[in-house]
Amino acid sequence: MFIKETPENEQGSIFTTKLTGSGVFIIGLLVLSLIALGERILYDMGRFLAPAPLDYFNNLGVILVHAFFIIPLLVISIIVNVSISTHKQRYAVVLIPYYVFTIIMALQLALEYGVYFSQHHTVIEFYIVMTVFVAVCTYGIYYIQSKYKPQV
Repeated sequence: MFIKETPENEQGSIFTTKLTGSGVFIIGLLVLSLIALGERILYDMGRFLAPAPLDYFNNLGVILVHAFFIIPLLVISIIVNVSISTHKQRYAVVLIPYYVFTIIMALQLALEYGVYFSQHHTVIEFYIVMTVFVAVCTYGIYYIQSKYKPQV
C-alpha cells in the first residue's frame, strides 16, 4: 500500500525502498509529529530538570539534560538500524521516520554542544572537543557500514 513492490526490492535495505505518494505523505507527517513531540520533551526536561535559565546554547545543564534523552535515543536507533536494516523493505515505512527523527535530534544536540563550546572555551579546547566528536561519529558510521552486508 505504501511501498511499491518490485522483485528487486524485496531483499534490499530500507534505504532503497521505493515509496508511493501516500507513503511519503505518511512518513512526512510522522517525522513532523515526532519532531514536535521530541522538542516538547526536550523543553519540558530542560524546564523541570535543569537549573534556570532555560537556554539551549548557553546553559550546560540544559544541554546535559537534552543529552540524557537524545543519546539513548541515538543508541537505540543504531541498534535497530544494525539489526533490522538488512531485512525486507516492508519495515521502511515505519523505520525511516524514526531514523530521520533521531538524526535531527542528534544534529540539534551537536549544534547545542558546538555553540556552547565555541562561546565558553578557548579555540584550542573547541578544536579538541570537536575533533573527538568528529572521530567518534566517523567511527560510528564506519562500524555501522562494516556490519551492512548487501544481499545479492
